[in-house]
Amino acid sequence: MLQHVKIMPVHLIQGGFANTYLIEDGDSLVAVDVGTATAANTIRTYLREQSRTLPPLCMVTATHFHIDHVGGISRIVRLFPDVKVLFAHAVGDYLQRRKKVALFPLAKWLKGLVPVVMAEKNHLRNTAASLTSDRAAIPLPLLRNLLPSRYSPECTLDEGRAVPYLPHWELIKTPGHTPDSICLYNGGEGILVSGDTILNMRGRGELNNFCTECEKIKESFQKLLSLNIRTVYPGHGAPLYGLDGLRNIEQWK
Repeated sequence: MLQHVKIMPVHLIQGGFANTYLIEDGDSLVAVDVGTATAANTIRTYLREQSRTLPPLCMVTATHFHIDHVGGISRIVRLFPDVKVLFAHAVGDYLQRRKKVALFPLAKWLKGLVPVVMAEKNHLRNTAASLTSDRAAIPLPLLRNLLPSRYSPECTLDEGRAVPYLPHWELIKTPGHTPDSICLYNGGEGILVSGDTILNMRGRGELNNFCTECEKIKESFQKLLSLNIRTVYPGHGAPLYGLDGLRNIEQWK
């Protein structure tokens, strides 16, 4: 059975390859990192089961354009026809074929991705679910040019601009894992939705070393160090609560 954990104002939806989040802000609800069709279906079930009526789902976005974070978007659009799909500005380069989806060397792929996938409790079911999910954003040579055809995203999200439907949040560019990687930050609540910039696969939180640009992610981490962060919702692994900034997050040399 899929598990659901809710910590206001962020709802954690478990069950996919990556963590999916619902961010509640006033009269809006935004889905982040809907990685499989199963995750999309789980969102619908989750919303139906709540003891109180949540705001309408207005937008879906992703912390970066990889299959395990965007694979369920076509399904979520089908389930919620009025939802808008917005990506970071850099994703437009992929969709317009100006750049290819970030590709990892094979050795790094096996070393970095396989342990993350195997650590997920439902990796076999998720693999099956991925067969019915979007094929876009697969970072492999013959597959990474497959682009979404069931929805029309706007690639307008950018650092320094207001985030639609999330007036209390800001977008922070954190390239490193991929060139288009972002985090979402709520300074008032001290919350960071970190995508694959910061993971928590070992229980204490760690800077991701599975990167296309290793030096860039170190620079991104320095950017995050100055923020008031008490909670991190990572792309993989359990949330980190009760933090006093990111100074104790494990870094690699």
